[in-house]
Amino acid sequence: MSVLLSQLSLPSSTFACGPGQALRAVRCTPLAQTRFERNHRAPDIVREVYQQAAEELKKLLHLSNEHTVCFFPGGASPAMDAVLWNLAQDTLSGLAFGEFSNRWALAMAARIPGLKNSVRLTPPGTLIPTQEPDYNSSLIVLTPNETSTGVQLPDEYLTSVWQQRGPDTLVAWDATSCAGGRQLPQGAWDILLFSLQKCFGATGGTGVLILNEKAAARLSAPVRPIPYTLDLTRAVELARKFQTVNTPNTTAIWQCCQAARWMNEHGGLAAMDGLCRQHARWLTDWASKTDFIRPLVPDEKFRSYTTLTLQLTDPHLPADAINQALADTGLANLQDGLKRHPYAPENSLRVSCFPFVDTDGTEQYQKLTAALNEIVRRLRTN
Repeated sequence: MSVLLSQLSLPSSTFACGPGQALRAVRCTPLAQTRFERNHRAPDIVREVYQQAAEELKKLLHLSNEHTVCFFPGGASPAMDAVLWNLAQDTLSGLAFGEFSNRWALAMAARIPGLKNSVRLTPPGTLIPTQEPDYNSSLIVLTPNETSTGVQLPDEYLTSVWQQRGPDTLVAWDATSCAGGRQLPQGAWDILLFSLQKCFGATGGTGVLILNEKAAARLSAPVRPIPYTLDLTRAVELARKFQTVNTPNTTAIWQCCQAARWMNEHGGLAAMDGLCRQHARWLTDWASKTDFIRPLVPDEKFRSYTTLTLQLTDPHLPADAINQALADTGLANLQDGLKRHPYAPENSLRVSCFPFVDTDGTEQYQKLTAALNEIVRRLRTN
């Protein structure tokens, strides 16, 4: 059946988990202002786009001068590959508990000849990791927030790994789902990577790779031939001059700069963390008052508040019908609906709680949940 809703009462934000909602001012910006036609090595572009973006990110993430910020082409996945090829020596450990952590720790790592892998898997039929990595591996890879399922690693787990790591161990985080929206334990990693399409609301295809001095020092002693486009030695060298190896997506980096600057001017990372928690809290409070939906992850300690997955508990309410009703509104921001990631259980919905979905509070979420209530009411009536 077709569920028709009044457009006047519907939200104007995008709730998809990637690409995420952009900063309101960026959405209204003529593309020409992003300087996408300019040579990326021009001094003013270097100074006013790349350097400013790197400095705003350093300020937002509380990074020191020892950290090198690289803008990496292709998004988070190539950055994951680069970390493995350049920084994993003979052994790898970590956790695999969803689509993206599995991709990084298992599928990508399996392509590297001779790399011994002791990555820990979640027990069959479960989502929450229960094991600890091998603390003495050359590289430990962790995913603080798993985008596919909405599971997060608690702060105390991340801190514990850092404290127990071996003297020659590097710790790498894929923070794609939470960078800019979660206040992670400070200084508990050697390598941080993320794409710009989530909390920063930039276009896809560009990643950020940040290395501390210990990680950068390991680049001087490679243990294997490294594909040209993944070689971090040259990337780090150029990043220190606010440049990139290959022609980057200037538009995405400009968007990142605008987003990070706005975040810094409006309370910094603590305020963005608070916004994401506020958005997620509205959704979970609403879910607790319904008889048809609940958080997929019952334990709040392990539940992501940047990408929240909700599971429909009424078997007569298919998620596909709800997503179709949202698409039928004709509004571009609702065309993708609230579709689950294929890794998540059937009949679930995934909602982004990124800062820019609603920078003022929860009005957009109130409109969304009101629309969902009406959709469910009509589906049950017919």
